[in-house]
Amino acid sequence: MADSKEIKVSQVYDAEDDIYYVSFETGEPSYVEELDDDIIVELGIFTNMPTGFRILNFKSLAKKIELEMKQMQKKIQRAMEAVRKEYPANFRQRENQVTAALQKTFA
Repeated sequence: MADSKEIKVSQVYDAEDDIYYVSFETGEPSYVEELDDDIIVELGIFTNMPTGFRILNFKSLAKKIELEMKQMQKKIQRAMEAVRKEYPANFRQRENQVTAALQKTFA
C-alpha cells in the first residue's frame, strides 16, 4: 500500500536572482534536470521522484502567465455562460469552485 503521509511543501522566492523555489521537503538528496530555459526539476538521487522545482525568470513568467490566465478566464466565462442557460441549478456554486481553483493554481 502507498504511503499516505502528506509531504510538506515549502516555497521561497529569491528576488535578487528572480528564482522561485519549491521543495517537497522529502529529505532525499537531489540532482537537477533542466526542462527548458525557465524550469529546473529536482529529482531524488535514490528514487528519481521529483523533490522540488525551480522557476527561473519568475517575474517575467508570472506576468506572461497572468495575461494568459486572464484570456483563459474570459474563454471559460463565455463557455460557462452558455452552459448556465441550459443547467441553471447549482451553477453558481460550481462557477465559484472553478474560479477558486484557478485562483489557487496561479496564486
